[in-house]
Amino acid sequence: MLQQRREPELVPNYSLTGDLLSFMRCGLQYRYQSGSALPPSRPVQMWFGEFIHGVMETAYRTWLTSHPPFPWPCTPTPYNTSPDPSRAANDIGIIGDLVETTLDAAGKSPRSKSLRESAYERAERAVNEIGPELFPLIRSAEERVIGTRSLTMPHGTRARAQMYELHGIMDVLSSMTVSATTNNMICNAVRAAVPQLPVGAEIIVDYKGSRRPALDDEYWTQGDWQLQMYAWLRSRQPGAAPIVAGVLLYINELAPSGISQLQREVNQGRTDVRPVSGSPDDYQLRTWRPGAAAPAFSAAFRMQRAIRIVPITQPSIDAAVSAFDNVVVNIESCVAHEAQHGTIIAHWPAGGDDATCDACDFRHFCPSPASARTTQNYQPPAPSAP
Repeated sequence: MLQQRREPELVPNYSLTGDLLSFMRCGLQYRYQSGSALPPSRPVQMWFGEFIHGVMETAYRTWLTSHPPFPWPCTPTPYNTSPDPSRAANDIGIIGDLVETTLDAAGKSPRSKSLRESAYERAERAVNEIGPELFPLIRSAEERVIGTRSLTMPHGTRARAQMYELHGIMDVLSSMTVSATTNNMICNAVRAAVPQLPVGAEIIVDYKGSRRPALDDEYWTQGDWQLQMYAWLRSRQPGAAPIVAGVLLYINELAPSGISQLQREVNQGRTDVRPVSGSPDDYQLRTWRPGAAAPAFSAAFRMQRAIRIVPITQPSIDAAVSAFDNVVVNIESCVAHEAQHGTIIAHWPAGGDDATCDACDFRHFCPSPASARTTQNYQPPAPSAP
């Protein structure tokens, strides 16, 4: 006897950064941008982060092909002008043109001239300061990882499927290369965090187009979880070696802004990297006042702020996987409640911080923008680089 044909089951597909971390930043903004396919007209943080990623990946492949010596030139193409044909192939301006064209085709562009200039300044620092340390260590660039997990919903809430798919992209280093390399700040930091690197193990790398978060900032924890989740995804791939550590590179620390915020974090003991007491970096930070130019911190201090090492163990992976399982459950619950009741605002949480809300096109009809939670008649400033 033939059985009745089952209804097709859609397995939700999630990106670790594009979906899960975006939902954690603000559920309602995520719904409008992803679920409704409404691209933001001023995608400040999105454009900036993807521009940095694109420049670093393209720069690595350029270095791998011809090994041009550092430092590389950086002559960005001005707005509304033709590219300079005399630039060298490794000019960061040429690399930036390629990345900008790709992002523009996806509807992502910088909000202003100042933001674009800031992005190029930080991209130049990233290529010329992190590139010499990182590029020789990379074993595999833009490694795509994918895995599936079971989905257990709360009683009374029905999910779209019994499983969900998760994917991401990362760079991979070899522990053998890291162990053998000397006079390298990334290797030194990894060896300090994981003193006995197992032979043949791997280390994963991710770029962040942002400053180093404070220890009590939610982005500090989320950065840890992201690397742990990458490690879990990597372990699902055939023949993958165990992951023992992750490297987060906070690119904005190479050309730092938000100095008053750093002052507060240092004074309150809320950061793990502070200048040595009595050093020139310490003096510049303590004496800086709002309105003054950013301090000329030493390269060593800026690199120390930019590099964060996250040890990876099975318990830490399990904790992160469980946390992201809960995020998927929350997303699927929002999807189910919206489908049941037919409304969006009432069933997606609006929880962005001030920076997220100020750069959000949907804040004008948001039921709970960050500043309105504490201040009436608030007018947001123009968003700036993250």
